[in-house]
Amino acid sequence: MATINLTGLATGLDTSALIDQLMAIERQPRTRLATQQADQQASKSALQAVSDALKKLQTAGQALSDPTIFGNKQAVSIGNAGTATATMLSGAPTGGYTLQVERLARSSQASYAYTVPTADGTVAVAGAGFNDAIAVTAGTSASDLVARINGDPSLHVVASVTTVDGAERISFASRATGAASGFTASASGVLADEVTKAGQDALVRIDGEEHTSATNVVDDAIPGVRLALRGVDTVGTTVTVTAPGADTAAVGKIAKDFVDAYNSALDLLRTTTAVTATSSGQLGGDQGLVSLQAQLRSALVSMSGGAASLPLEALGISTGKASGTATYSADAVQGKLTFDADALTAALTTDPAAVRSVLTQSGGVIKSLVTTLASYTGADGTLTSRISLTGQDITDIGKRMDDFDVRLTARETALKAQFASLEATISKWHDQSSWLTGQIAALQSS
Repeated sequence: MATINLTGLATGLDTSALIDQLMAIERQPRTRLATQQADQQASKSALQAVSDALKKLQTAGQALSDPTIFGNKQAVSIGNAGTATATMLSGAPTGGYTLQVERLARSSQASYAYTVPTADGTVAVAGAGFNDAIAVTAGTSASDLVARINGDPSLHVVASVTTVDGAERISFASRATGAASGFTASASGVLADEVTKAGQDALVRIDGEEHTSATNVVDDAIPGVRLALRGVDTVGTTVTVTAPGADTAAVGKIAKDFVDAYNSALDLLRTTTAVTATSSGQLGGDQGLVSLQAQLRSALVSMSGGAASLPLEALGISTGKASGTATYSADAVQGKLTFDADALTAALTTDPAAVRSVLTQSGGVIKSLVTTLASYTGADGTLTSRISLTGQDITDIGKRMDDFDVRLTARETALKAQFASLEATISKWHDQSSWLTGQIAALQSS
């Protein structure tokens, strides 16, 4: 379509400005749609943020009510970290053990005088269960051979170059440790004057009883405990295995994560639904979210026989203490939780079964909270449905805006055509007026 250019020369009007003003009026409904869509998008984002916070709290609640976190766990510690480190492999006898390290395991070694080969050949390294063949070419230096050996992890030895009395020697060491790691290397005309050093097993004593290992990792000295030896210690150090019980540190972390997730969700709900004299949250006063906020604040209250109780208080999870005799902290007033790790540890130590019962029982406050959250965030949950419907509204408004844009384009084109026709008509009138004026003037002068 050809572009319509409006000059306004015939009418004396700024026709382009007139059309712009008319189109601005025409666009007002479209502008309202854009504002409505932006509001809906902001609402959807706010609802999604709340849903994400609730899902995080739901996950934290599920973790806190998982019975497996109360499994009988044991811990092992070692007095002198320079002697060894200790880790649990399985259930181990409880108590203290004296560990002495008489010697560490080491690999077998062999060194040879090295002569640069004058022809291609092979260095053969043979040991228990292996026979490595290492190709060498004429002119291969000792350092080149070492680089080739160390760059091939499939070989059973590593190598280095040493200089003894001004002569180069090549030293091999088995990758494995232990008394059975011995080997020999041979290459006619290349390797000579073998000097060996036998490998050795590690030797430890547990309460005076000897244990050996081909490596510096010992698994059978204390049943269920792995010792990674780090140094010789003939004086001895103590290895302590705790009695089976709940992992208080792990349970404490899970409880802390739950409290943090609960407080974050409560904070977000409060700011999202806030209404003040001067401003409000994105969903200020939203009754659904206000109701949810109230449910969260009362979720940890248990009712029995008409009496209310806070079963998590004994586990160190509460709404906090009064900051004074009559004034409570702001967090407590808002219903936020505090966590006392020492109180939880004491409860786990005194009666772990009771703690487990409170946190994992069906119908208990934690499982009930998780169920409530699922009714909001699940596939058919209240929040999930709201987010979906809001998204559909945004899409529908977008389609209406697209349709409106088509109509606006057509309207602008029509206006330009109307004004162009007006300009052409008035221009003809001007031409006729000028002709008539000329004719009258001619008659008057004749």
